[in-house]
Amino acid sequence: MNKDTAIRYVVDAKGTPQGVFIEEEMWQHVCRHVLSVVEKLYPSEDPIVEPMADLQLLEKYWDLRYELPTDVSCETCGSTTEDWKGDEPRKFMLRAANMGGLLAFQCVGCKSRITKRHFKDKVTVTCTPQVVCSCD
Repeated sequence: MNKDTAIRYVVDAKGTPQGVFIEEEMWQHVCRHVLSVVEKLYPSEDPIVEPMADLQLLEKYWDLRYELPTDVSCETCGSTTEDWKGDEPRKFMLRAANMGGLLAFQCVGCKSRITKRHFKDKVTVTCTPQVVCSCD
């Protein structure tokens, strides 16, 4: 790792800053501080606001031959439900929905991201575990 490649700034076509990539080795040195700042700026007590209007729009214009599935499963921790909206307490929170048939959820238990992509003849599901700081 050298200092010129450890941190890479991301800009759009106009040169406007969009974000930063930090190499894994560098992340191990700064993660504790960065995560503590993030926790202060975005306390975990804040409720997750689900994009229900986006989901309702998808449901309104749903035109595939099968019903929009309501089941969600987390491969990381094994949590599962047949109806994510009906659970009390909720096991999964809706994080994204769009007209292209994408639904993304966050597992309440382990914070993994479950992404369901609905196509004309199939549904694909991916589960991405939450990245955890291992800088202890």
